[in-house]
Amino acid sequence: MVILAKKDPDETLLEHTKNALMVFKSIKDAYPEVPQICGVPDFWEHLFYSIFFHDFGKAASGFQKAISGGEKWKYRHEILSAGFVSGLEYENQFKNAVAMAIITHHKDIFYLREKFGTFPNPMGKKRYFEKLQELISNFEELKEIQQKIPEISKKYLGFELNKFRDIMSIDELIDSYKSAVLPYKNQFEDKELTILHDKYGIFLKGFLTACDHLASGGKYSLLSGIEDMRAVYNFPELRKTQSQAAETKGDAFLIAPTGTGKTEASLLWSHANQNPCRSKRVFYLLPYTASINAMYKRLQIDFKDPELIGIQHGKAMYYLYRSFEDEEDYLTATKKAKEIKSLTDKIYRPYKIATPHQILKSMFGIRGFEQNLAEMSNALFIMDEIHAYDAHTTALILETLKILKEYQANFLIMSATLPSFLKEMFKTELGITKEIFFTELELDEFTRHRVSVLKGNIQDNLDLILKELGDNKKVLVVCNTVVQAQKIYKQLSQGIENRGLIHGRFILRDREEIESKLENLNLLVGTQAIEVSLNIDYDVLFSEPAPLDALIQRFGRVNRKGWEEKIIKPVYVFEQGSEKDKYVYKNQELVSKSLELLSKENILGESKIQKLVDEVYLNGYQDSDLASFEMVKKTFPKFHSKIVPFINEKENQEEFYNLYQSVEVVPIQFKLEYLEEIENKRYFEAMKYIVSISVGQYKKLKHNNQIQIDSDMIFASVDYSSEMGLLLDSEESIMGIFDKDT
Repeated sequence: MVILAKKDPDETLLEHTKNALMVFKSIKDAYPEVPQICGVPDFWEHLFYSIFFHDFGKAASGFQKAISGGEKWKYRHEILSAGFVSGLEYENQFKNAVAMAIITHHKDIFYLREKFGTFPNPMGKKRYFEKLQELISNFEELKEIQQKIPEISKKYLGFELNKFRDIMSIDELIDSYKSAVLPYKNQFEDKELTILHDKYGIFLKGFLTACDHLASGGKYSLLSGIEDMRAVYNFPELRKTQSQAAETKGDAFLIAPTGTGKTEASLLWSHANQNPCRSKRVFYLLPYTASINAMYKRLQIDFKDPELIGIQHGKAMYYLYRSFEDEEDYLTATKKAKEIKSLTDKIYRPYKIATPHQILKSMFGIRGFEQNLAEMSNALFIMDEIHAYDAHTTALILETLKILKEYQANFLIMSATLPSFLKEMFKTELGITKEIFFTELELDEFTRHRVSVLKGNIQDNLDLILKELGDNKKVLVVCNTVVQAQKIYKQLSQGIENRGLIHGRFILRDREEIESKLENLNLLVGTQAIEVSLNIDYDVLFSEPAPLDALIQRFGRVNRKGWEEKIIKPVYVFEQGSEKDKYVYKNQELVSKSLELLSKENILGESKIQKLVDEVYLNGYQDSDLASFEMVKKTFPKFHSKIVPFINEKENQEEFYNLYQSVEVVPIQFKLEYLEEIENKRYFEAMKYIVSISVGQYKKLKHNNQIQIDSDMIFASVDYSSEMGLLLDSEESIMGIFDKDT
């Protein structure tokens, strides 16, 4: 009988081991710096043995019967596999390390302790020895495979390994739960941490998992990055910041106006910092889902190879499904989306477009964090729109980058409007010394806006907005709250056919439809959703008051390429906002200071913007922002020190998901459609009807008996329309404005 590792199609234990070692060879070539980072010169040998023995426990007769359609085995093959480390001729700490990688490559320590602990659990020990006997019938084949170590190690490791004494019977196998797991757990609980609790353990577990999963998925090597980025962006001439970025080695800031080619510059920087085999992973991080989706589409076109690029955010699977929906049936589209997402979550694609929360996950020890951190070793991070985060998230990002620095990662931090206090903070904490920027004279070549601060609020100036619409201008209106945006849109949109409203309270189906039309509207009304990375271009802006850096981002959606023809276009800011603005911008002094400074300007020279931003943020974070920032800075290092490999703490997961202060609901009018899709197991189709609201809004609806729960989904008894979105705030005061059939 030949030992099988997998069925459908059949794959023998030896075949799967060799396939996993093919991935190992690719990873070893891609990450040559790992032994130095983790401080273990023989790291690759240890990983080789971990992979070689990781599935030996599948030789158990009960497992073989189970995968061939027999009764479920109800045991863990990894527990038996780990026993083979008894033949390793290393000192105990390294034998135990290999055992830990093997025994936890599917389940963590706490799961093993609860379900399969052998000590001091007499029943667990008895069960272990019973399962050990099941190896006897296939042990001769296991001996034959062991004897291939020198030959196989030469092929995949590059030299023959001779640090293993063949195991001749099950009597020589050790109980790795007792010899490795228990000491590791006790050291963790007693705070007597070893190198295995640090990067060494992270790399062992992370890379073993990657090799196993990629081999099982039929992918036997990592993809490499673009061979020549300059050939991709084959412009006749590079802008100054682009040419500087293409020659900058190491960490840097890139400060440049919106629309001046920062994306291309950042990718040229990534190429300048690649290694000879182009194996460094590149993470392009953006704040919002819409901008991530747009960047993903853009790079797929630019790179001409969709395989190279992955997308990671909370709704990534749904987005991928939607890209296949029109050309495939549901099951095929779902399968393709899952396959693409699964490979993106592994160490496979060289470029990933993601939110910062995807890298923050690893800092909270979310399941799979070892593989994620291993992948991020020596990686290149492009932090776009770094100004867009609140103080709490900025502190989390900064602390995360400090940890990634220990993994030899490099960073390019980009913004059009980065306050100097933040830049200096990042410089100091991360040791960044290089800056890519335009001179004042060069900056003023990009001047394209005339700014005016208008008396009153948006309601007082509707006639001016309508006049611009009447003059066939493409008009952009930005409000600070959803309810205000809905109200103003309704008032302005009468008679305007080519119009749109965008904010965060549309169901996914409608949000996608709106985003697909943003570039070609005569009127677009929105919230802060339009500030970051959307490639839209309007003739005139009307904005409610906001801090200067946010306003500059809004200005950047007007006259994006105006400098090419030396055209200046108007941007207007109202002196007054709405009553609820104080919940959006808690520090209203920043808003007042911004308006005061802008009121003194006319043509807004690009060289002036940085000085104005610095004047607004002269004192850095203040009040609640400062308290939030300092709280993270103080508590995060202590919290992260408790994150160790081989353990997934539920409390850590709760801490992480508490960062997302939102609740997913379905408007009550879509309840039947949603439940029908769920009943038919068309889960992605059901997701089309979901919209996120804040925890506070959810509690208010619940208090008012406007919440129903059915099939684990929350249904909100709130009016909704595909044009206006969820009519959630102050319905009593605004329902008279909206027609029921809107």
